[in-house]
Parts: sequence; structure tokens; C-alpha cells
Amino acid sequence: MRRKCHRPFGFERRMAAPALLLLHDATDGIASSERLGPAMRRFERGQNQFFSSLLMLWGAPHALVLLWLLPILAGLAVFAAWSRRRRLSAWAEAHLWSRLAPARAPGRRGARTALVLVAMAFALVAAARPQVGARTVQVNRQGIDVIIALDVSLSMDAGDVVPSRLERSKQEIRELLEGLRGNRVGILLFSGSPFLYCPLTLDVAAANLFLDAVKADVLPDPGTNLEAALNGAKSALEHTEGRGGRAVIVFTDGESHEGQPVEVARALGQAGIPVITVGVGTPAGEPIPVLDENGRPAGYKKDRSGQVVLSRLDEDVLQQIAQVSGGKYVPATLQGHEIGDLLNFLGRMERGELGGSLRRRVEERFQIPAGVAAVFLILALMLPETRGGSRTEASLPERRA
Repeated sequence: MRRKCHRPFGFERRMAAPALLLLHDATDGIASSERLGPAMRRFERGQNQFFSSLLMLWGAPHALVLLWLLPILAGLAVFAAWSRRRRLSAWAEAHLWSRLAPARAPGRRGARTALVLVAMAFALVAAARPQVGARTVQVNRQGIDVIIALDVSLSMDAGDVVPSRLERSKQEIRELLEGLRGNRVGILLFSGSPFLYCPLTLDVAAANLFLDAVKADVLPDPGTNLEAALNGAKSALEHTEGRGGRAVIVFTDGESHEGQPVEVARALGQAGIPVITVGVGTPAGEPIPVLDENGRPAGYKKDRSGQVVLSRLDEDVLQQIAQVSGGKYVPATLQGHEIGDLLNFLGRMERGELGGSLRRRVEERFQIPAGVAAVFLILALMLPETRGGSRTEASLPERRA
């Protein structure tokens, strides 16, 4: 039979009291930390800045490796002094050197060598570019604004361009983004309607990350509406700050059966925004594959009569868009040579301010060791090796045979 354990009266109260005190202290500590939060953050920020100011960095640390040559040079100087002393001993005893060569000052020669070695050490430290501390500077960028409009309609899955029209367009856009580093670039997707997928940004890596996730038919409206795409690009560029050049690059097969894209392109050209069109596909055409859940072809798209639909590159409308806007039309090739032509065209556009950003720039401190090296070198040059300025060996008489 289990014996019941009776606790004395007030046991729970006595045990709860310390817990309540601990809870009160904890909550009071949290409240205190919240009150001291801004002050603590300022203290930690100042502490980090203080320790970062004490941290020394090196702009060219490989120059410090040459410091190992200094002990070798010092050893050679000692060996040369020993050889000189031994050669002088062949002429006379050591106690007679001061009489035979009164201008001799061996201490000065050693001091001069030491000064030169110290100067070399500081010169090597200066060559390594020591960097201590940092300061915040305003960095202004200049460049152009470019909107890349990518067709994501079903026809872009056609395989007349390896591996497909859409994948080939994405490959060329990646190369284009690398060439546009330092400029603001945005990505606009369109099919039946446009969508600003990636707003204008200086971050090329972010734009590439957005591009990796693009698939055909990701937008709800089917078809290809070039007029809506150009209007979307125009709207994205009208709200930009700066007075630099602006351009629109369209990657599409040109099969647009809606709107008046040529008229919109003419309006863009009048606003100083050229439209560069990149034709992706072939005039012969290719059936549009229908993909299953795993992304594999499960057949081809057919019209209402059951006939397979062929998607063809419409170069005429793309050439008209480029011509009326002051842009350029280039067909997409397997080698991708057109990317260089596009970058050359964009490179001739006027650069403008793209805004500024604050950056921390390290402070170069090579002037200090360079100045010290110059001082030691001047002292070495001012210190003669002999008392009279002549060489010791020249003051000695010739040894008779």
C-alpha cells in the first residue's frame, strides 16, 4: 500500500516565491535591456568601429616575403666586415691600424650598413601597403537603364533553336547581364500581358537569380502581345531617376497578333528610348511541344481543326519595331555573336547618374613607413664611412714584396 506523502502547510507558497522572484528579475532585466537597447547598440557599434580601426590589413602582402632577404644581406655585411678586417691584419697588427690609417672608422661603416638595412625594411613595409582604419565615402555610379523583355509564351518552347527558344534566350540574357555590369537592368516577362519580374537593379547576381526560375507559360494570359510588353517597359523606364540613356531589349519570336507594337515603338523612339529586338527562332517554323508534369514532350499543340500548329519567327515586325524606334534588330545565333553587337550599341549611349551608395574605404598608411625609410636612407647617405671621407684601404701603404 502506497504511503501518501503529506506536505506541510505553506510548502507551495515557499517554493513559488523564489520562482516568482526569478521571473520578476528576468522580466525586469528584459525591460531594462529594452530601455538600454539603443544605448547598447551605439556602444557595440562604436566598439566595433574602434577594434576595426586597430585592425591592420595589407594591400600587397606578397611584398612582405622580401623581408627574409634582410637577414641574408645583414649576414653578407658581417662577412664583408670580417674579410676586410682579415685583409687589414695582413698589413699590420691591430694596435697599429690607428697610426697607419688615421681616417679609418669601422663603427661608421657598420652604422651606415645598419641604416641602409633599416631603410630597406621600412621600404618593403610601405610596398606592402598597410591599411589601418576606414572611412565612409559616397560612391556615385554612371550608366544606363535597360529593360530586358522576355517572351514566355508557349511558342518559346519550340525547339528550332537549341535547346529551345526560351532557354537560348535565357543564355543570351545571362551573357548580356555580364556585359552590363555597372548599369541598371530590369527583366520584364510578357505573353498576353506584361509583368515586371525584376525591377531595375545594379545587382546582376540578383537578376540572374530571377532569370533561373523563368519557365514558359508562367503568366496567366496566353498569347504574345508585343504592344503590352513595350508599354510595360516604357512604364518601368519612365519612373527612373537620372538623365542617362534608356533602352529596351526584346527577346521574342515576333508572333504577335494583338495590338499595334510598331506605334508604341515609334513613341518610345520619340522619347529617346531605342528598342533592340532579338529574333529567336527560324522562319521555317517548328511545332509547339506540349509538356507533361515532368517537363517532357507529350505531343504538339493543335488548332481547333486538329492540325499541328507551327510557330514561325516573324522578322518583319521585329525589324519595323527596331527601325521606327532608332534601335537595332539582330537574330539569335548559336554562337551568340549578336551579344557583342548589342553591347557595342548600348556602349555608345549617354551615361547618366544612377544614384550613389555609401561604402567603407580603408585608409592607406604606406606614407608612414615610406617616410621613415626615406629618413634612414638620408642619414645613411650623410654618414661617411671614414673620418676624412677617403676610403681606408686607399690610405694604407702598398705592401713590399
